[in-house]
Amino acid sequence: MSFKITRFSFTVVLALLLTNCTSVEKYNYKLAQPISVEKLQKDIDYTQHKLEKLYPNLYGYISKDKLNFKFDSIRKVVNKPMTSKAFYFVISPVIASVRQGHMTMAPVLNRVSKKDAKRFKKSGDGPLSQFFYEWENEKMYVLKNKSKNKSIKLGSEVVSINGIEPQFIYNKYKNGITSDGFNTTYLRKGFSKRFINYMTNEIGINDSLTFVFRQNDSLISKVISRKKPLNKVVTKTNVVKDSTKIVEKKPIDKDKLKQEKRFKKIYGFNKLTNEYAKSLKFLDSDNSVAILKIKNFSDGNYNKAYNAIFDSIKKRNIKNLIIDIRDNPGGRVADAVNLYSYLTDKDFVILQPAIVTSKTSLFKLGLFRNIPKISYPFAAVFYPFYVGFSYIRTTKNEDGSYQYKLVGSRKSKNALNHYDGKIYVLINGGSFSASCILSSSLKSNPNVTFVGEETGGAFNGTVAGIMPVVDLPNSKIPLRLGLMDIKTINQTEVKGRGIFPDVEIIPTIKDKIKNNDLEMNWILEDIKNKKGN
Repeated sequence: MSFKITRFSFTVVLALLLTNCTSVEKYNYKLAQPISVEKLQKDIDYTQHKLEKLYPNLYGYISKDKLNFKFDSIRKVVNKPMTSKAFYFVISPVIASVRQGHMTMAPVLNRVSKKDAKRFKKSGDGPLSQFFYEWENEKMYVLKNKSKNKSIKLGSEVVSINGIEPQFIYNKYKNGITSDGFNTTYLRKGFSKRFINYMTNEIGINDSLTFVFRQNDSLISKVISRKKPLNKVVTKTNVVKDSTKIVEKKPIDKDKLKQEKRFKKIYGFNKLTNEYAKSLKFLDSDNSVAILKIKNFSDGNYNKAYNAIFDSIKKRNIKNLIIDIRDNPGGRVADAVNLYSYLTDKDFVILQPAIVTSKTSLFKLGLFRNIPKISYPFAAVFYPFYVGFSYIRTTKNEDGSYQYKLVGSRKSKNALNHYDGKIYVLINGGSFSASCILSSSLKSNPNVTFVGEETGGAFNGTVAGIMPVVDLPNSKIPLRLGLMDIKTINQTEVKGRGIFPDVEIIPTIKDKIKNNDLEMNWILEDIKNKKGN
């Protein structure tokens, strides 16, 4: 009986693998084929229809006439068959012209078989993923080096990868990138983040690539190969043990491991970057200064994290709190709202009710897209509850529009252990979404000073909240849509711009690789000078 089951299982697994390989080959073959003009026109119509029906504040930064003109223009351009990859460069600039940074399109990448996917995972990081990149002054630099080749110095300019220059990639893809509104600080940050995806779209997934770097005015060529995970390499050797030198192994402290695991979960530890989403540091040189770094508002248990953090701040009687949200892309609105409750001495409302297009707009798109298929039955059980909850929370206004009350649009109490001292906030072009909601709310607070550069996200709000991804029917290009127009209570008359710093300081790539934190240095000097007065 066991033999028959094993044989049957093997046959099923083999069939699935063959099906997978065949489906991947068919998918990639089809992706490379030109799509008829009729089908591409249907994709344009589909995109415009979805935006008009589901996207709130569609004409916040572009008039209806101008957007219609752009759609009509690309209808004229699409007069011959083209591949999905070619069509992406036609339609993505139209999406970017809406000037909402959360709404994005991405080129459709070739799929890989399960066999190749397993091999890639086992073999470790690909060549492109072994560096952190920074786009500055029309050049791409290495900000971090995770490769085995340590001769590649931080700050090295990436001249080319397999003969392709970063400038070529930027010029080819830049029209599909936008910030919220009219600021430009996010554009270089957005390109740096997507550079690997754009390169992958050009050259595919590779086990090795030839990089050309510029270091000290000299060009060097290096072949970067896939990097195997260090902790998975095991070698066996014959060792003759000396009984007199055997050291008894220390017992594993299970309670300590459990506490460490819990700590990492609460503060959002990221294994890839070896960093916490939320971290607090007290300066040894000045016991009155604390630095709270928020990498994102997505990871960790924010309720427990912030309560513990501000308990520590309160116990130490901290007089100066530095909140670092540079390169914070945002995340959960509830996370940012919870943090704000520790930074105010009164009850508060920081958001207007979110505007949506209809009673049912929040559950019409593919919300199951990003979960494994094995989870579909469980998601299907809870989906009716989600639909009912969303329907009840969405109400109609007197003017015929619809609103959805978020956490921040209801009156909240400030935290009992809230902080009421001096606050400095570090911002830059990578500060986006929820980090801008926090910044906008803090901007009216007289004891807050912003240092850095204009944020990439807008002061007055953004279209985000629930952000499903849909594939265009024929080209299969993924389109991410925000379904809620989220506006802050605190507004500015400067339309389509971010939160401006009170003190503008913009570091260069040289400052970054030398860990010369100009913004932080200015704050610490300001604290020192005010103590002397």
